[in-house]
Amino acid sequence: MKKINILIYGATGSIGDSVLSLIRNNRDQFNVHGITCDKNIEKLSKLSKEFNTKKIGIGCYNKELDYKKYFPDKKIFFKLEEFKDMIDDTVDIIIFAISGTSILKLSLDIAKSGKIVGIANKECIISLGDIILSTAKSNNTKLIPLDSEHNAIYQLLNNNDYSFESITITATGGPFLNKNLEDFKYIKPEDATKHPIWKMGKKISIDSATMVNKGLELIEAKHLFNLNINKIKILTHPQAIIHGFVTYKDNSIFSFMSYPDMRIPISNLLFPNKIVDLSDLYLDLAKVKTLNFYDVDNKKFPAIDYAKYVAEMGGLAPNGFNYTNDKLVNLFINKKIKFLDIIDFNIATLEKFFAKNSNIKRPTIDDIFSFNKWIDENIYLGD
Repeated sequence: MKKINILIYGATGSIGDSVLSLIRNNRDQFNVHGITCDKNIEKLSKLSKEFNTKKIGIGCYNKELDYKKYFPDKKIFFKLEEFKDMIDDTVDIIIFAISGTSILKLSLDIAKSGKIVGIANKECIISLGDIILSTAKSNNTKLIPLDSEHNAIYQLLNNNDYSFESITITATGGPFLNKNLEDFKYIKPEDATKHPIWKMGKKISIDSATMVNKGLELIEAKHLFNLNINKIKILTHPQAIIHGFVTYKDNSIFSFMSYPDMRIPISNLLFPNKIVDLSDLYLDLAKVKTLNFYDVDNKKFPAIDYAKYVAEMGGLAPNGFNYTNDKLVNLFINKKIKFLDIIDFNIATLEKFFAKNSNIKRPTIDDIFSFNKWIDENIYLGD
């Protein structure tokens, strides 16, 4: 049986870990065609040896490093500009798990590839919106979302593709679900990075604490499933067992349940027939006992309403919301601003921009980078 060739952009991150964990236990079915990292050379070197990977991508080039020492007899591609050249006719599946907006040009190249693409990068969907979706469609590229919530909706709609009324994505509520709003002003970075369910990096953990991540997922769902924003609902569900719902015209609801682990949505991409051993992820509902659901408290978490607003604006606004958030989260991590400032300063920054600049409904990558440069120079940090 011919092995499936997989190219992993972002192999040293948490998504890469989950993908390689599945491949490690099913080596007879998969071949790791290529792997990339930003600067974690040591880990990438170990992975290249373990999986006998021929193509290596290094995002952050350091002229003082002897890369051939780490990757003897490998073909090395340096910086994002060369990453597109790692795609060739033998590649079957691409995992796109590099974060940030610097990858927008690469994301369009991947959308033109004609491959099956597991996409774990929010930024390219949020910033490029319908542009990347239409590019993928015209090139017969199949985009499969790897976020647990979007993947849940994707699977539900694939299995029951009737005319539906709305979709719902769930949110754990993060570490401050039950914290009083008046205490938010005392939140420190080390508090905001303690997620109750998922093990994630600092940045995404803080996005969960502010619920910006759920706002970004709302914008992402709008494009992925071609929906009006009022057809996408968010429900707080602390147990993170149900990842998504689809409500149909007759008000029947189909839900997707699984243990909260990224190997589940990734396995849907690698094993569409669902024949894979994930016995360690058995969901024992008798032990779970209770599933709770709550409306989002918009006073405590205003990011959701603001995300709806920028989604309705479209054009440059969603990218601005996401890019400004990245900047502000970094400032919060470095204790330059307070927790509540993350949303407040984001709103103020975008209001400042659109007070003097017109929106561009179908922005080019140059338009987006120009906007990001403006944010770098004019981000609102208080009076």
